[in-house]
Amino acid sequence: MKRSVFAFLLTAALALLAVPAINIIIAPGRDAIRLQDKSFLYNMDWASRWTASALYPMGISTDPKQVIIGKDGWLYLGDLYQQTLSNDRRPATESDAQLDKEIAAATKTWGAYLETKGVKAFRIMIGPNKGTIYPEHMPSWAKPVASNPTDALIAQTTGEIYIDLRPTLLKAKETHKEALYYKTDTHWNDLGAALAFRAFAQQVGEAAPELRWPSEKAYEVSRVNVRNGGDLAKFLRLQGSFSDNDPIIYGSTPSVEITQSDFDTKKVLSKGGNPIIGSQMTPLLVTSTGALNNKKVLWLRDSYGNSISPLMDATFSDVLQLHWSEALKPGGRFAQLVEDWKPDYVFITVVERAARDTSFATYSPPSFSPKSSEFKIARTTTQVNIHDLIQSPSKNEYQINGVDAFVDFALSSPIKQVNPQHLNIDLTCTDNTSSVPLQLFWLEAGQASYDETHSARFSIPTGQHLIDLRTIAKWNPDAVISRLRVDIDAQNSCSHFILNNPSLDLKAAGA
Repeated sequence: MKRSVFAFLLTAALALLAVPAINIIIAPGRDAIRLQDKSFLYNMDWASRWTASALYPMGISTDPKQVIIGKDGWLYLGDLYQQTLSNDRRPATESDAQLDKEIAAATKTWGAYLETKGVKAFRIMIGPNKGTIYPEHMPSWAKPVASNPTDALIAQTTGEIYIDLRPTLLKAKETHKEALYYKTDTHWNDLGAALAFRAFAQQVGEAAPELRWPSEKAYEVSRVNVRNGGDLAKFLRLQGSFSDNDPIIYGSTPSVEITQSDFDTKKVLSKGGNPIIGSQMTPLLVTSTGALNNKKVLWLRDSYGNSISPLMDATFSDVLQLHWSEALKPGGRFAQLVEDWKPDYVFITVVERAARDTSFATYSPPSFSPKSSEFKIARTTTQVNIHDLIQSPSKNEYQINGVDAFVDFALSSPIKQVNPQHLNIDLTCTDNTSSVPLQLFWLEAGQASYDETHSARFSIPTGQHLIDLRTIAKWNPDAVISRLRVDIDAQNSCSHFILNNPSLDLKAAGA
């Protein structure tokens, strides 16, 4: 027993001496040796690296959650990030379909909201997962299946907003000798990004023919460099053991001079050239001298926008960049940046594995506009009930007298074949409150009573304003609506107000 304990202690002591010795021996130079630094002396990365190097030829990953090993030197992302492998290998489920419907509905509200703000084109481009374009290099068990959750998302998001780049890149890989993705990285390379941008430009150009785009030469390969392994190789600590071909396109050369500034502080961060710009968690304004279009773009993006950034900055004079997760999160800055900066176009670039993130199911805020002569009344309403309110003889004047104040209105006729897109609400507070929180309820055919599902909360400016109903979450333009209810949620303000009967308005022909 004593011998066993002694042997164990001796082994442990030798190990404690051996680890620092190995780190000193393999240090790249004298300057890298830090004898007083325990994190240097007892760093075990070399053990992980040697283990990964030994197991790699057998197709075994030391970190399969992050990396799986394919064929011919190709590495692929594991399940640690958005369950990439598992989601690609299974058909879409009912829960997928429900989320996709929410994303589609939310996207429609953003499209309508941006239209009311003068945005000329709103597009979302999906950067395909590497395994989607190059499944042939994956282990057979890891290959994506047909009709996976991405297909279900695209099927739900009918219309022109989503740009599915999978067909474009699948076709392009058959005609280009260079790969479109790095073997050892999760991302497309400059060539893949350029061909994706060209397809994006063609589709946006149909909606915005006024725009100029890079010439065909910009998308051609000028040379192929060799670089060290990418992020997947780094996860295995084998970045220096791998190399990757790096096709450089003509569009990557500086054709413009850019200035990068912090949007909030206005501080200039850098000037010159047209470098690749990484994804930004705070708004970054890129202004370009010599861009093809003197236009403003709000670009919500992730790291799949890195290789696209020189082309985007060469095409548009002002590009405000922010990671989509920061813009779309609760309390995010999407609407605020649109209101403050007033972009001409709004684009989103998102990698396929993140395209079904619940952030994309975030609805836009309602869009309000002052009542104008461009609109005519299509449906009037009549008050049928009030609650927790005292009504004055003038009928449209009310005093709050409880915690659940609302006015219930019946439409002159149900919204049916002609669907008005705007609700006219004329609300004035006697204490001059500038905006009031409301909850709007609507009663669809077949509903016995109002419910939370058929309602929306928002603050409305006082005075006479039109609400664009396309920007109201869960408003169904195809439903038959017969009643509306306006709940006043104001607290400590607007206890005395005038609310004229709402109307549903249509834009006059030719307006």
